[in-house]
Amino acid sequence: MPAPSAAAGTGPAVITEETMSLKYRVDREITDDDGAVVGYADWMGGPSIARIRNCRWNLAGDPRVNVFVQGEPDTWFSIPAVTYAFGRRIRGYLTSDDDGFLFRHVYY
Repeated sequence: MPAPSAAAGTGPAVITEETMSLKYRVDREITDDDGAVVGYADWMGGPSIARIRNCRWNLAGDPRVNVFVQGEPDTWFSIPAVTYAFGRRIRGYLTSDDDGFLFRHVYY
């Protein structure tokens, strides 16, 4: 399926998880003990997390989502991130606990 177009007369491009995955550079992937696949981009300053597939989400039932990093960490413990679920873009941040990485959504 080709990526949506933002050409004149067609309206704005539709952003989905499929089109977002094309925007993120991942040079290598490492599978965590909890089953999450952490994608790293190797830059001059060292590796940085770009995407996590099958990441835990802090909802009942332990759902798993694909999470895309949106920018530089704003604190030592959180990295701004986004996921797509229920047909919506959901903002939040990546953090970690004793079991590995965890995506937490925000309400604003």
